[in-house]
Amino acid sequence: MSVDWSLRYQSGETPWEKGEPHPELPFLLSTHQGIFASAGSVFIPGCGVGHDAALIRSVNKGQVLGLDIADEAIARATARYPDLDICWQAGDLFTWQGDYDLVFEHTCFCAIPVERRSDYVEAMARLIPSGGYFVGIFFLNPDHEGEEGPPFGVTVAELDGHFSSNFVLEWSQAPQKTFEGREGEGRELSLIWRRK
Repeated sequence: MSVDWSLRYQSGETPWEKGEPHPELPFLLSTHQGIFASAGSVFIPGCGVGHDAALIRSVNKGQVLGLDIADEAIARATARYPDLDICWQAGDLFTWQGDYDLVFEHTCFCAIPVERRSDYVEAMARLIPSGGYFVGIFFLNPDHEGEEGPPFGVTVAELDGHFSSNFVLEWSQAPQKTFEGREGEGRELSLIWRRK
């Protein structure tokens, strides 16, 4: 299933766009401040219009790069946050190159087709050097009514199976705050992985 993400932005079919960072992100930034503040380079794949990247920029003085496959999302991020020192780029995560001390994931993994998840994992392993961090708020159960996605659900066991070969899980917790409609046990999970 191929999705034209720029067209979705242009037509306003963007239910993932909430107009603000994930409500749990301030908690992650305060309780794991060392990870976010000390990273010399931060990468946000599937950054959308940039809310999460903008909030991370407020605590991080290194290089912050937001990537999205949708040109329209990047155009909106650039327009919305013109004064922030963030590099906004349109591009394909699966072919992206670079080294990042920290990758922050929110709604990118769940948006890609299930059959490409191994490609996503390979990209994270390639982009994050040993000792770097992969922090994510994963949408486990989108709870569709008569639809299969995107977003696509995932189990905790599947996440462990995907990432444990290259990463060590250091912390996990269900978000204390989330967007309206995502409340409920087993809907989302925050995770911090360290690259082996």
